[in-house]
Amino acid sequence: MQGRRKGLERIRIVIVLILGMMALGLLTLGIGKVYLELVGQSSRVKAEGSQKSQQVSNTLDGTVLVLPKATFWTCQVGVFQNETNAQLTRERLQVLALDAEVLNANPWIVGIGLGHSANELKRMRQFLAEKGIQTIPKQIELPERSFRVAGNGSQLTAELLTNVNTILQKGMTAEVLAKEEQAWNSLAGEHPPKELEALHQMYNRIRAKINSEDQNALGLSLYFESQRVINKFSGK
Repeated sequence: MQGRRKGLERIRIVIVLILGMMALGLLTLGIGKVYLELVGQSSRVKAEGSQKSQQVSNTLDGTVLVLPKATFWTCQVGVFQNETNAQLTRERLQVLALDAEVLNANPWIVGIGLGHSANELKRMRQFLAEKGIQTIPKQIELPERSFRVAGNGSQLTAELLTNVNTILQKGMTAEVLAKEEQAWNSLAGEHPPKELEALHQMYNRIRAKINSEDQNALGLSLYFESQRVINKFSGK
């Protein structure tokens, strides 16, 4: 009888150990996931105070990523009072192989392409007009934002988001496009975060274009892919 009790006790101990190991594994998996957390004004000031020109700052809680303010222009296709009509317009344009996005909300604005001045968009607007799509230049202003990035893949995430912000600030250049490819090749490894794959594929689409006009036509969608990454990692 006593031997049977000892046997049952050993079984219970083994079960507890197994459950503990499973819990530890799940905890490790949870810690390893990349997340983004919006940092308040005090954290931003602290990051800037250490080095004004440095966009990424390492802290005990992860990496503080500072995305400086940026201003760019897009071709505004239309303004809508409800999201449904804006999304329908976006879908119609995508059928025509035009990468349109819905900007803002209430009212909802549909735009195509990205430039750094109204004049830079002239050729794109002319191209759209030839397809029967009338547009006006629309300026977009983004405030400075700060995020705490932590988990596996945090460095790659910071590199890609910083690269997009550089494009919004300074334009689509061969150098900045090559920098994203270098970062991906050196940091992605065999199992990069799935949330980054669509953003990287958008970069590949842009690099495949021969001229700057075709590249700029995809610029707005590149920005929106970066926003989707931020929303996914921040749980939105």
